[in-house]
Amino acid sequence: MLYIAVFIVFIAVFMLIYGVLALVTRDRTIITKRVKQVKLLNTAEEAETINKSFFERTITPFYQTLGKFLLKATPKSKLETLNKKLEKAGMLKNSTTEKYLYTKSIVVLIFSSLMGLLAYAASHSFIKALGLFLLMGLCINTFFSFYLSRKVENRKGKILRDLPYTLDLITVSVEAGLSFDGAMARVVTNISGELCDEFSKSLKEVRMGIERKIALKNMSDRCDVRELSMLVTSLIQADELGVSLGRVLRIECANLREHRKQAAREKAMKAPIKMLFPLVFFIFPSIFIIILGPAVIQIVKVFTAK
Repeated sequence: MLYIAVFIVFIAVFMLIYGVLALVTRDRTIITKRVKQVKLLNTAEEAETINKSFFERTITPFYQTLGKFLLKATPKSKLETLNKKLEKAGMLKNSTTEKYLYTKSIVVLIFSSLMGLLAYAASHSFIKALGLFLLMGLCINTFFSFYLSRKVENRKGKILRDLPYTLDLITVSVEAGLSFDGAMARVVTNISGELCDEFSKSLKEVRMGIERKIALKNMSDRCDVRELSMLVTSLIQADELGVSLGRVLRIECANLREHRKQAAREKAMKAPIKMLFPLVFFIFPSIFIIILGPAVIQIVKVFTAK
């Protein structure tokens, strides 16, 4: 019995001392646990970083840092203008303004640096190397601007080409009893192309709560096609005045086809003028050489014969 009492006293004293020590060192214990958790977290992040590829560890952070810097360094007005151009060119569908600026800057830097190094290696002149570096950068910037303008014009041509057929489907759907939003959804479902992508964006804006006339106006601004702007204006006026959409769409279809006929006649009238310069500078000289060449040779032989 004595041993049991001693054991109980020992356990009680031990628990008392342990409790006092636990209360005294509680803050230190909590800090130690947190430090261990942070170390484990850092170890997991290091292991995850090691398992990443070279592209994910180096190129991606560099791209993100440089892209953010270019966005901050570019003036707000120029950035808005570039956004509008990229949107008109349809390049924001699978890319971003940040990616475009990054690609442009990297291409300019690489090719300009190579040109500058080659010029310095050939002439050992820093001024010539710097001049070629700046000239190459200017040429590449001009090329990117020209490429963007061509993309905008090509996209406008595609939209204008698809507009009559798309409008026919919308007209048939509206006359069959669908609403204009339902007709746009039908077009998006059955047809693919740049114009249908724009209708899809407008339909998403309408479903988000934006007024239909504002969504159509935004589509007109994004496309910047005169015929589409006229169509949007007519639709907005018809919606405000309560005119039948089917009738308005029929009239606009006829106007669009008439405009296409006039454009075709205009191109046909310009064709002879465009053919004049190749005829004068390339075809006529060849014909003169073929016809008058033998006669000139014979004349030279007659006058040079002794």
